[in-house]
Amino acid sequence: MALILLSWLYVFFTSIAVGIGFSKLFRIQSLTIVNAGILGLFGVTVLASSWAIFGPINIGFHIFLLITSMVLGFYFKADFKEIIKSFRIQLTSFSVLIKALLSFSSVLILAQSATLPFIVDNETYYIQTIKWLNEFGFVPGLANLHLFLGQTSGWHITQSVYSFSFRYDSFNDLNGYVFLLCNFWVFQKLHSYFTNGKRLDLVFGLLPLTYVFMFQFVSAPSPDLPVYLIGFIVFSIYLDSQKENVLEKFNLLTVLVLFAVYIKITAVVLLVLPFILLIKNIGVLRSQLVPIRLLGGLVLFLFAIKNIILTGYPFYPLTVLPYSGADYVVPLEIINYFFGGEMMHSFYMGFGTFEKASFLDFLKQYFLHNGIDSIIGLTTAFLLLISPFLISKYYPKQRIRDVYFVFIALLILLALSSPQYRFYVYFTIFFGLIFLSILITKEKLIMGLLSLSLLLVAVLVFVPMSFSVLTQNKLLAENNPFQLESVIHPKPNTKEKLDFNEDSKGNLNYFSPVNVELFWITGNGNLPCVNKEQLDYFETNFHVIPQLRGQTLSEGFYAKKTKTND
Repeated sequence: MALILLSWLYVFFTSIAVGIGFSKLFRIQSLTIVNAGILGLFGVTVLASSWAIFGPINIGFHIFLLITSMVLGFYFKADFKEIIKSFRIQLTSFSVLIKALLSFSSVLILAQSATLPFIVDNETYYIQTIKWLNEFGFVPGLANLHLFLGQTSGWHITQSVYSFSFRYDSFNDLNGYVFLLCNFWVFQKLHSYFTNGKRLDLVFGLLPLTYVFMFQFVSAPSPDLPVYLIGFIVFSIYLDSQKENVLEKFNLLTVLVLFAVYIKITAVVLLVLPFILLIKNIGVLRSQLVPIRLLGGLVLFLFAIKNIILTGYPFYPLTVLPYSGADYVVPLEIINYFFGGEMMHSFYMGFGTFEKASFLDFLKQYFLHNGIDSIIGLTTAFLLLISPFLISKYYPKQRIRDVYFVFIALLILLALSSPQYRFYVYFTIFFGLIFLSILITKEKLIMGLLSLSLLLVAVLVFVPMSFSVLTQNKLLAENNPFQLESVIHPKPNTKEKLDFNEDSKGNLNYFSPVNVELFWITGNGNLPCVNKEQLDYFETNFHVIPQLRGQTLSEGFYAKKTKTND
């Protein structure tokens, strides 16, 4: 915990300094500690993404980042001081009970950050993605070694900056930092509701009721959590009818949405919200769009060039406009298989049943197949039905209908691709809290429920638990509780205690994990790391093996045909 907190002080300084400089480019004056921190993380991500095109995100980048932050911090020291002053004033204005819950929840976030990661994807490709970024930057054809490495998220680029791999191998805690920032924002909204009685403030102030769910994403750099948190802030900004400066509101909203999209492409539907704002205020905004257009173009370029280098496809896993001049393009048949309908729906449909299933079969399997997926699916369906009535009766003058239709659009897109709840659940949470904000309005009841919720979170953080009732996935069946030894040193960035064998295939020498339940798992193995079973599977079914393009790993990988397909 102590080392994580120390690392967060560095993250805080660099993100706030870069955030202030970033905000000046878009005339965003109303900076808080939360939006300055998030804008700064976006700025750092853009810088790191540009750096990774040419080389590793290592100590060289940190020297550049630290100098940049110090220059910006000195140049904008008045803004820096004003943000800290505003934070102190807001914190002082909180009631004793709100301060207590804020402090307690913040300690829980820090403690959870020091535990072993819970998410399976951390073991399959998060750790390896970050290691490749730290040691080499973007590597041509890396997805030919391990298909999931082609999914490098903007958030993993950010985490690679703050993993401090040149000093320590257990920092994996950026999710905890951004959660800590947004946790303050949540209690600020709760305080605002108790002060001015605005029901929308209560909606966001009730978010701690969902921490039991969201805490599972804290101890690993899952892109889902920052998208959820940024999404809630985006909803709040869009629905705030009191923000008089339309240009500032539009720019802040658009920058946050672009960050969310760069983190996870499924957030692309959020772009509808700033677009609606633009259409409604086109007369005011038309002549002020140059900075936002430049940022949008830069983000699109970085997204495309990242994917082209890693996979050969600018919009991976979509296969349009492949970079056909490259020898490292991931074979089309592999992408079509692993990102085809049957595979993308396989989390709730058995293999061999997708093509034959009727619409009713889809509904039955999705909503009733098992545990947490069914609970969230049924809750979402219920909220979709009742939300129009709630909005009409309790929020008739708000723009919540716009958010509702964006939610519908996202669900339609996911139904056509991969309707996993983690891609849309922040919308479910938002409309669920709208429902609760109508039922729960008394201060004593609110504070009592929030206290109980945080106590339950504390149990999950500190007490060993089994989740076998909620999931059939053995890798998620038990939590990883906090242990006393983590007060100083956090747990490793992997929960898998794996052994590795050195092996080779053609000109590729690699490290293969031993005795893993899923052949995608690579854990924290030395580079290059890939499971021998996975390579054998690809060779048997697709007749390809990954091979080095040159003499070094930095030159990348190509898929070598082992025989001609029949």
